[in-house]
Amino acid sequence: MTRAASCAATRGERIVRGIAALFVAAVAVSMLDTPLVAIPAGICAALLAVAAVTGWCPGGPLAPRGPSEPAENTLGFADARRAAQAD
Repeated sequence: MTRAASCAATRGERIVRGIAALFVAAVAVSMLDTPLVAIPAGICAALLAVAAVTGWCPGGPLAPRGPSEPAENTLGFADARRAAQAD
């Protein structure tokens, strides 16, 4: 399985995500009498736990991808990147 470079989670990031998952799960359990808070908190805790264990980046699929080729220069000046590529 390949991950994007921006989503490569280090061991420290995964540990922090695991600790955050524990805290959010504790909030979910403490709010069981209020389902409107407990259910979303439980879902967030589950997603954080999955991200901690697998290294999955929750925002990865939703992250905007930049254009593969830069937009054309509309000011009329020579583009330095293209001039360097031509050499």
